[in-house]
Amino acid sequence: MKINLNEIYAKLKAWRAERKITAKSQKEGYLVNAMEEFGELAAALRDYEKFSVTGQDAAKKQKAEHEIIDALCDISVFTINAGADIPCRLKPLIIETKREFSVASIFVAIADFIRTDVNNSPFVNGSPFNYYDFARILRCCASVCEQYGFDFQIAMDETIKEISSRTGAYDEASKKWVKDESDEARAKWYQADYELARIKK
Repeated sequence: MKINLNEIYAKLKAWRAERKITAKSQKEGYLVNAMEEFGELAAALRDYEKFSVTGQDAAKKQKAEHEIIDALCDISVFTINAGADIPCRLKPLIIETKREFSVASIFVAIADFIRTDVNNSPFVNGSPFNYYDFARILRCCASVCEQYGFDFQIAMDETIKEISSRTGAYDEASKKWVKDESDEARAKWYQADYELARIKK
């Protein structure tokens, strides 16, 4: 399956501009944020396997599937935002999913993406290979998403709709955008509908 990343880049560029979020700020919290999402991915995979084996609770299995897709998309959002200053000529505009990519491939690609330079400063005058690892993370996430039966392009569109519906502020301590969880703000939230991304057999 081919994924048009250019559309995703454009939507996240608008999201960052509206919230005055920079690539620098996203790099600073990238490892912690990506690993937090990876932990959520691992928990969702555990639940998915559990409910797949028993076959007794279709609703819980579906919830686990959606949590898998949500984590994959969130990792992709953090990656695209952290790599926003990678020159356009080095970024893939189209990627294709590959069956050989796995969840472990995502972890390895993230580890490679955050390699430090000779001054031991993450991303500063970054490794010339960062653009390759950037693309590899997105290919891995898209491939795993498809392996679980979901269209990455549509899933990312749903994720961006959800994060775009939230108000809040960038938190220096956690190095991430923190959503406003007041009742008034919650009333305006959009809930990503990952069923729209399910690939029809």
